[in-house]
Amino acid sequence: MKAFEISAESKILVVGGGRMGAAIINGWLTKGIAAESIYLIDQNQSVLDGYQAQGVNTFSSVDQISVSESFSVFLLALKPQVILKRVGDFNRLINKDTCLISVAAGVTVNTLRSLMTNAKHIIRVMPNTPAMVGKGVLVGYAQEQESAFTNLVEGLFNSLGKFYWVTSEEHMHSVTAISGSGPAYVFYFAQCFIESAKALGLPDALAKDLALETLIGSSVLIDQSIDDVIKLRENVTSPNGTTQAGLEALMADDIFMEQLLDCCKAAKERSIQLS
Repeated sequence: MKAFEISAESKILVVGGGRMGAAIINGWLTKGIAAESIYLIDQNQSVLDGYQAQGVNTFSSVDQISVSESFSVFLLALKPQVILKRVGDFNRLINKDTCLISVAAGVTVNTLRSLMTNAKHIIRVMPNTPAMVGKGVLVGYAQEQESAFTNLVEGLFNSLGKFYWVTSEEHMHSVTAISGSGPAYVFYFAQCFIESAKALGLPDALAKDLALETLIGSSVLIDQSIDDVIKLRENVTSPNGTTQAGLEALMADDIFMEQLLDCCKAAKERSIQLS
C-alpha cells in the first residue's frame, strides 16, 4: 500500500522515539514518507543518531526547535506519566492548523486539550508494535469528525496496517487492552509454546522454529481463510486424535479462557486508571 503523501512543505513532529514512536516512524519511512519531513525530539542520543543517519531531523530538547517552525502533524508518543508532567512544554509548537495525534494509553482528548491549549484538532490513536512491519492494528477516536483531519490520520496510519475508528472514547480502554497490549500476550504465548516444545525433548533451535512457524502459518491461514477460527480449529481436530487430546487439556474447565479474560480486564482497568 502506498504511503499517504506528505507535501514538500508539510512537516511531522514526533515527540518520543521509544518503542511505539520508533515503530511508527520506521513504518512511515518504510512506506515512503520522506525522512526530511520528520522531526524527532528524544533524549536518547543513540536513538537520535540512528534516525539522523537516515535523514530525519533530530533534537534532544524542545528548546532546539524554533518557534517559527510550523508542523502539520504533531505526534505525541510519550508515556502517559510523562505527558502529564511535560506536555505543556510543547504547546508553542502547535498552531490552529496542526493535527495533534496522541498514542498515549488512557490520556483523554479533554486532558490533552487542557494541557495543550493551542491545539484545536486532537485525535487519539492506539497503534501496536506490528505497525513497524506494516501489520499494525490502529484505532482512532476524534471528538469531532472533521474530514480534513480524519482523512489525514487515516492516510498516515493506513500505511502501517489496518485502521479503524471508534465513536466513543470509552471504547479506547478496551482497544488498548486488546490490540494495543495484545501483541505482548501473543509473544508470551509464543514463549510458552517454545518452552513446551523444549520440554517435550526437541532441540532448542528446532523447538523455536516449529513453535513460531506454526503460529505464523496459523495466523496467515486465519487471515486468508473464509472460515472462522472455530471452524478452523474443528478442521484440525480429528475425533479421538492427538489434537483433541491436547485441546481437552488446554480447554479444561475454561481456565485458559478465564485467564485470558482476566488479562484483558486488567489491562483495560489500568487504562482507565491512567485517564
